[in-house]
Amino acid sequence: MNTAQISVTEIIHQLTTVDTAMTELLEKLEKLQFENDDTDTLVFKLHEVISARQILIGQLVVDSQFEDRTYLQAQADKTLEFEHRAKKVLVDREALLRGIRKGKRQINVYKTIDSNR
Repeated sequence: MNTAQISVTEIIHQLTTVDTAMTELLEKLEKLQFENDDTDTLVFKLHEVISARQILIGQLVVDSQFEDRTYLQAQADKTLEFEHRAKKVLVDREALLRGIRKGKRQINVYKTIDSNR
């Protein structure tokens, strides 16, 4: 086996590990309550994993000896799936944040009304 094959094999192995980590992080974020302090840490880790995945896929794409189009298409499909899940988490978090803000505004309105009595 030559060096290029070993590096491609290693890249594919790392990509599998990164994909597993991304799936686990997204699952945790989907189940986690908005107020949980772990949310920020999970989002930071997700950002790191996304960056690592981009680098690994970039390495495969530029490797002139790697010609497995089916694998690359599967990775592109997986990228779309991850993107869809991440956007759903983002939309859910934004909706919860808007709800919290609206609730705080309502509380402030009631406090103002009460202080004017």
